[in-house]
Amino acid sequence: MSPFDAQPTPEIFTLNEGRKLGLSRHRLYRSGLEIPFHRLRTTPTADPNKDEDATRFSNSEYARTLSRQDPSLVISHQTAAETWGMWLPARMQTTQIHLSRVRGKAGIPRYRETVGHFIRAGVRDVRDIGGFRITSPEWTWVDLASQRLTVDELVAAGDSLLQRDDGFPRPQTFIGTNPLAIKDSVLEVLGRRKGSPGIRNLRLAVDLLRERVDSEPESRLRLKMVDGGWDEPATNPRIRFADGWECDIDLALLRWRIALQYEGKHHFTLEKQYRSDMHRDEQIRARGWEPLRVDSEVFTRQGWQAFGYRLTTAVERQQRQSSWMPFTVGT
Repeated sequence: MSPFDAQPTPEIFTLNEGRKLGLSRHRLYRSGLEIPFHRLRTTPTADPNKDEDATRFSNSEYARTLSRQDPSLVISHQTAAETWGMWLPARMQTTQIHLSRVRGKAGIPRYRETVGHFIRAGVRDVRDIGGFRITSPEWTWVDLASQRLTVDELVAAGDSLLQRDDGFPRPQTFIGTNPLAIKDSVLEVLGRRKGSPGIRNLRLAVDLLRERVDSEPESRLRLKMVDGGWDEPATNPRIRFADGWECDIDLALLRWRIALQYEGKHHFTLEKQYRSDMHRDEQIRARGWEPLRVDSEVFTRQGWQAFGYRLTTAVERQQRQSSWMPFTVGT
């Protein structure tokens, strides 16, 4: 850092931000700072022998900084979805950044490694957060259909907008709080965008969106069960038993009193979580419910076949059961 610089240099910043920090012209233009995008600067990687810069900053971080530099830029499409923390398929991982301008305000954005768009969004469809602009969660969801997402993938992305506010905490890298939207607001935006690319898939997907889903695998498992001919399970209902004990269940087949619990890696690696899961299973079994725990193996061909057998036998056992503790379903 130059002795004339007023503050330590941040890892990523715009030229205007650098000037406000008191960075000298030499520091901004000739001191070895990297230039990933026009008028954007990043400090060099810690180890010059390693090419870390491609992964040091996320697409969202680059896009936020560019939008702060140029207020006409709006983070949109896939990059907006990543910034909001929407559930996207792994195949969509890319180094490209999606930026838009509202049609009629300026030309289409043209930056290296970016995809530029014109959008016809209104004031309510663009949010200003911390100095950068981004399409609303609802508008972003509609835009995702143009990125060739399947109906099931659109459902998962839409479910991520409707997560319950008392569920898993959102990672700090994402913006917003749960729920990011309500279904009525999604329907309202979709109704205004009747000519959007992928509108048929969007209309199919919106009817399948459900509130209170905690994770992308829960969405996938719910849809897979319905496609397989099973009843649609309730998503994260709170079951209150007549004796006063209650619990949340990931997916519940209420008619058969079957509790499906999707287990992520932390359920097996954290002892406290594992013991809590075991206690829950014992309690619901004692009250006439059948707990079934599943993991990512259920999405393989063999895993799905095994799950179908387990579920069939569980239903048969529950059909033979003559008594169980009364319960109510809440949220």
